[in-house]
Amino acid sequence: MPKKCVCWVISLNPEAENTQKLITDLVSQGVDAEVFPAIDGRLGSPSLEGGERILSNLAMVRHGRRLTASELGCYLSHLRAVKKAYNNDYEHVCLIEDDVVIEQHFGDVYRSVLGRGLDMVRLMSLRIRKRTVIEPLIGEHNLVRPERGGLGTQAYVLNRVGMKKFIDYAQQIYEPVDKVFDHFFLFDLNVYAVEPHVAFELVHETSVVKSLSVNIEKPLLWQRLVFHPVKLWFSLRRHFYRFSHWRDFRNASLPKYKVGNTERAR
Repeated sequence: MPKKCVCWVISLNPEAENTQKLITDLVSQGVDAEVFPAIDGRLGSPSLEGGERILSNLAMVRHGRRLTASELGCYLSHLRAVKKAYNNDYEHVCLIEDDVVIEQHFGDVYRSVLGRGLDMVRLMSLRIRKRTVIEPLIGEHNLVRPERGGLGTQAYVLNRVGMKKFIDYAQQIYEPVDKVFDHFFLFDLNVYAVEPHVAFELVHETSVVKSLSVNIEKPLLWQRLVFHPVKLWFSLRRHFYRFSHWRDFRNASLPKYKVGNTERAR
């Protein structure tokens, strides 16, 4: 029998002030939470495990560079946390990076999205997108369906179906992990969000460093030549996904109010 859910705070420093505060705040809202040790990429590229493979050519074609060691560490932290939750038969996993502060109704809203058959629910994001309001949750908070990716992996929930879709797709590594979730249309991940957000980001407070160095390698000529055809292919996939789920997006519009307290949200 699968267990219900698990909540992990991803951190390189379990004793950091905000990590401990986050754990305490989660527990105070009835969310049992523990630290998930982040993969450290600060001193070099982390080792890969079985099934994980870096697609260097696609990285150069799509983004003009390879992931830095720190970006890879962040990526693997999320991927392996999801793998662990899935392999341990959890029905849901909630992952929170250690640069996050949770809002007053986080626990209630978190519990309200469980068991609804939602592949992924973003509890905060960095991009304000057109979205369809699905239904009320708790208090002023609504469940919404964004048209496009919201950017960021600071706080989100996956159910077992979402975990499996993510694991199967994300083993092939070529872009930062938040971009993988933004490209949900490539692997049929049905992504929802909570609005207003129930968490916000503390700028420059995370120990899960995304990037410490700039890769100066330049794309080869053939990689530059195939950039536009590959970009077109991704765009066609996105439009096909939107067409196949047109009922979910037909009433999409931008919110007319502030959706969260993250300074970088735009």
